[in-house]
Formats: sequence, structure tokens, C-alpha cells
Amino acid sequence: MLDVDRIAVFYGDIQVIFDLSLHVGEGEIVTLIGSNGAGKTTTVNAISGVLRPRSGEIRYRGVSTAALAPHRLVAEGLVQVPEGRLLYPGLTVRENLKMGAYPRASRRRLRERMDWVFELFPRLRERQGQSVATMSGGEQQMVAIGRGLMSFPRLLILDEPSIGLAPLLVREVFGVIAEISRNQVAILLIEQNAVQALTLAHRGYVLEHGHLAHAGPAAELLGDEAIRSAYLGI
Repeated sequence: MLDVDRIAVFYGDIQVIFDLSLHVGEGEIVTLIGSNGAGKTTTVNAISGVLRPRSGEIRYRGVSTAALAPHRLVAEGLVQVPEGRLLYPGLTVRENLKMGAYPRASRRRLRERMDWVFELFPRLRERQGQSVATMSGGEQQMVAIGRGLMSFPRLLILDEPSIGLAPLLVREVFGVIAEISRNQVAILLIEQNAVQALTLAHRGYVLEHGHLAHAGPAAELLGDEAIRSAYLGI
């Protein structure tokens, strides 16, 4: 589904990502964890086409993404739900969701996809006419994830979906992520809540100052004493 092959990413003359490789297979949940400033968001912005690696290659479903603009990647099924949600505060829940159905094929199946989003998040069905500016942080995160699902992704990148949420809402959001995965959507999950992420994921990568520090099955990373001490706080 996704192959990131030894990419280097810069901001101007400052290198942020060094020789990073990772992959996501069909139907997998893969998590990328690391401390603040490790380069996680830079990595996913490179995968989404917002940034261009200076070297290395990113392939989505076997095809290089180098010549594809972000909106083309969305149309091909590679969708990012960004950190901070970036919703349209003056629009309603329903209007924000419709903005996610950007590709033409998605617009033709708008009602079908919106019904699925409302099944995942019943609260959004109840509040579909409400302005998102008046909603809680947890509800806004539901809208952000729902908007990402509107374009029928095959690979969904979730950047810090639990940030700022109460523990009960975190469990709810992670439960929905598991349900999305069961519907043949591969997921790349970027998370500071490393314990939750590794508990949910099949495999994990640990990023440290732009370098890949550890990689392996999520259960092994979760049980590694050095990783538990350095990244998991346990």
C-alpha cells in the first residue's frame, strides 16, 4: 500500500528527516511514534505530497508519488487527517463532511459515505446542522475523521487524533479507528499516546530526531524495556 524508501526531508537548508524508510501493507494499522519535534508530522506531510523529499522515494500502491499533487493523491485514496483538525468553523457538521468528498467519484456516492460516517459517529448525525465552532474538541475530532472518510480512502493517515481529548473520548476514537480498519482501510497512525497506539497497531516505528530509532511488531515494541522507559513513560 505504502513504501517510504530512505527519504530525506528539509525545511530550507535544515534537514528534518534522515534516510527514513517505512511501509504500510493492505489492511494494516501501522503507528509512528516519537516525542515532540521528532519529525512525525514532517514525515506524513511528505507522504501526502505537501512536502517533497530531497532524496529517496515514496510509492503509493507501487507508483511513485513524486509527480502527484496532494489533491491527486486524495483522489487515488491517500487521505490525511491533519493534526489540529483544520475544520471550517463557520460551516455546519454536514457541510464540513461534504467538503471531504472532493474527488468526483466520492461526490457520486455522497449519501452512502455520509451514512457510514454517521454510523461510526452517531453524535454527528444528531448534530449535523450544528456549526463546528460550537462543538467540543472531541466532537470536532469526530468531524475531522469523518471528513477524511468521505473521499473513500484506501490509506488513511491520522496525525495525532487523540491530542487534547479526555480519556473517555480517546478510547472512543481508538475504537472507531479499529472499526475503520476492519473496513479494508489501511491506517498510518501518528500518536504521542504511544501505549494506546501500539496496543491498537500491528506494527510500529519509533522516530527520534528525524532518524528511525526502532521498528517492529507493535507487541514487541510495547514489551521492550528500553522503549517503555524512553517513550511510553512506564
